[in-house]
Amino acid sequence: MQKTFIDKNINIQKLVQDLQNSLSIDGWEVTTSQYAQNDYLLRGQKKGHFHKVEEILIRVRGDPNNVLITVDEENIGTFGRAWINLKLLGEIERKVNDGFYS
Repeated sequence: MQKTFIDKNINIQKLVQDLQNSLSIDGWEVTTSQYAQNDYLLRGQKKGHFHKVEEILIRVRGDPNNVLITVDEENIGTFGRAWINLKLLGEIERKVNDGFYS
C-alpha cells in the first residue's frame, strides 16, 4: 500500500513520531531506523491470532513537499489490513489535510 502527499509541506519527523505513537497505542512493538535525513523505516511486530507474529513495515521518505509512505505487511489478516487502511493511513491523510504536520 502506498500513499503520496504532494505540496503539503509536511514535517516528516513529526509524521514519523505520530506513526510510532499510533502503532504503539494499537499494541505494536515499534523500532525506527533512519537511513537519510528524510528516509525512515518503522518496523512493528505483535502477536496475532494463534500466536502468529504479525509484522508491518512502514517506509516514510521524500521531502516536505513530496512525501511517500509505503506499507508492507506480513501475516496480517483482513481486520489488520482494514485497520491499516482506515485507521492508520486514513487518520494520517486527515491530519495532513488539516495541516497537523506543518
